[in-house]
Amino acid sequence: MRSIILVTLLAFETISASAQKWVGVPENRFAVTVKIDSAIASETQKLYMYSMIEKEMQLHDSISFDAEHRVGTMHGFVPYEYNVNLLFQRRGPQCVPVVVKGGDSLTIHIGDEDDGFRFRYIDKVEGSPSTLEMVRFELQKDSIRQEYLNQNSQARLYDLSDAQRDSINLLAKMEEAKMERFIMDYACTGNSPYSVIDAASHVFYSFRRYPTMYPCKEEEVDAMMNSLLKRFPDYPPMKAFVNDSTMGSYMSAQSFEIWGALELRVYSERFKKDETITMKPLKVGDYMNLRLYNGPKQNTNDFRGKYLLVDFWASWCQPCMAQMPNIRYAAQEFRDDLVVCLIGMDENRKQWWSTVKEKDLRNKDARQTDRPYKIYNYYAYDDKKRALYPEYQQLKIQTIPHNYLVDRSGRIIAKNISITLAIDKIKALLEKEKCQ
Repeated sequence: MRSIILVTLLAFETISASAQKWVGVPENRFAVTVKIDSAIASETQKLYMYSMIEKEMQLHDSISFDAEHRVGTMHGFVPYEYNVNLLFQRRGPQCVPVVVKGGDSLTIHIGDEDDGFRFRYIDKVEGSPSTLEMVRFELQKDSIRQEYLNQNSQARLYDLSDAQRDSINLLAKMEEAKMERFIMDYACTGNSPYSVIDAASHVFYSFRRYPTMYPCKEEEVDAMMNSLLKRFPDYPPMKAFVNDSTMGSYMSAQSFEIWGALELRVYSERFKKDETITMKPLKVGDYMNLRLYNGPKQNTNDFRGKYLLVDFWASWCQPCMAQMPNIRYAAQEFRDDLVVCLIGMDENRKQWWSTVKEKDLRNKDARQTDRPYKIYNYYAYDDKKRALYPEYQQLKIQTIPHNYLVDRSGRIIAKNISITLAIDKIKALLEKEKCQ
């Protein structure tokens, strides 16, 4: 399988090299010029451009950046307006989507403030109204969706009455309906066929899945579907979508090869593991002697005498984000008896720390809140080696959130426990201690 991937890579290198010789932009092709700031260019790296049209993966082109060469142009072909994705090999956003069509010549500026994000909509774009329309639509949709997720998280708070939880759930439902209505309105009024079909397909499949629960009525969905071909009669994907309303989820064998090739080149560089690390059967000591980085030199054994909750999380993990209010509650409720250690698994320190601040996971004393708390925040990645520190690699964590709860003597009493159950367990143990 690996030899097939490498052959595919060589073929696309040839396409990329020939693409650089084009003069101007032919009518059926497009060009994307990328300008990046100093921090992203501080390491020599490549930028890849790929797309997946009708489930077919295509690697269009790639260019190299370094401290001296911060501007480059890539070329590609799409049969009609569609999106292509930019993928940095090392630093910068992991994915930047733009919308292109034949004859387009785009210029994109990616600043230092965009460094470290898995997915980034860039609004500093010239030459593509469709990209700007997509960015504005997605950002507004994400803003409404975030409010819905925030309400959902609030509804999971540990210490709520049934009336409070019902009230918050009602607000969450209203935000969800607001988001669905916004998507429907855009599908009926947008100018970019690529973004419109994306919104329309969301509406159609959400309604088909939950017809009685969907906030828009059947006649509204029908009216939207009937309007699409009238507005975009020459856009082939729209015709296919409206006529059969089925979008397959398959990928061809060739697409898998191309995607595998891209992963092989990008991810092998980005997530190199230290091959000197020897994996061995896990013991309790592997957890209890865990070294904690980017703070005071200590390990989890240093907290003997108190209960300890160690939680592994990442900013892109929605279940992780949903449990943070309850972790904060536990730190407040048991501040004299419980130590909370949060270990970030993000691949970029900046993204990890911005989430810590955004989610209010830093310590607060009595001057800042009437319920002070302390949370120890640690980072699991070695920035220089771009890999997990050896101690964390040995834990072989496959899914997050991943946590363990430790008693005062240093004995692990629960693993991968919901925070609600962990709070109940600590309360019961503290009550038991009082009775002794």
